Amino acid sequence: MEDSKNISIQGLKKYFTTPGGRFTALNGIDLEFGKAEFAGVVGPSGSGKTTLLNIIGSLDSPSEGKVIVLGRSISELNVKQAALLRRSQLGFIFQSYNLLPVYTVFENIEFPLLLLKLNDRQRKKMVMDSLEWLGLTDKVRSKPAQLSGGECQRVAIARAMVKKPEIVLADEPTANLDAANSHHILKTMVQLNSEFKTTFIFATHDDKVIGYLKRKISLVDGKIANDEITNN
Repeated sequence: MEDSKNISIQGLKKYFTTPGGRFTALNGIDLEFGKAEFAGVVGPSGSGKTTLLNIIGSLDSPSEGKVIVLGRSISELNVKQAALLRRSQLGFIFQSYNLLPVYTVFENIEFPLLLLKLNDRQRKKMVMDSLEWLGLTDKVRSKPAQLSGGECQRVAIARAMVKKPEIVLADEPTANLDAANSHHILKTMVQLNSEFKTTFIFATHDDKVIGYLKRKISLVDGKIANDEITNN
């Protein structure tokens, strides 16, 4: 794989066993993603986009084919190696925020850093830096219940970005937000993508998200129907 490619996918297939028989979620996917891409996998529910993100993020494994992420073959990683990849080089953003309700904003963002070998001073600086990027310094002691939906999603982004990962995977990150908050969040992601050269990959069917993508990959029934560079 070339150094410029963060992700290389060849012949990816993913099967699930259901009461009605074997279901093919992904059927022969070939894709590459370079450093600092701002790309989206788009399609209706059931098209396979979340499954694809889960495999790239080492939360699932291919049934067939090769998926190389930052030089590592996902199918060859054991549980410990996959966890190390996720906590050191990947960031995740979900539509449901997944914030810990009893923790403050600071503690929620600090949480992934506790798994790394960092001292208190290093962790505090990284958390405060991420709060500043997202305009949340005044919410540092607040808990999720005291925040708006847009603020909760900004905390989720700060948590994903705090360790400056090489790749951020975002699954329908604006699904629970109104239009104004969605655009604010997306503009923030574009800025972070530009500033830190982080690769962002979205799974979405939201037109607001699609309007910001620089590359749009359309999935239909587990196959790539179109892959285009946009003018956004």
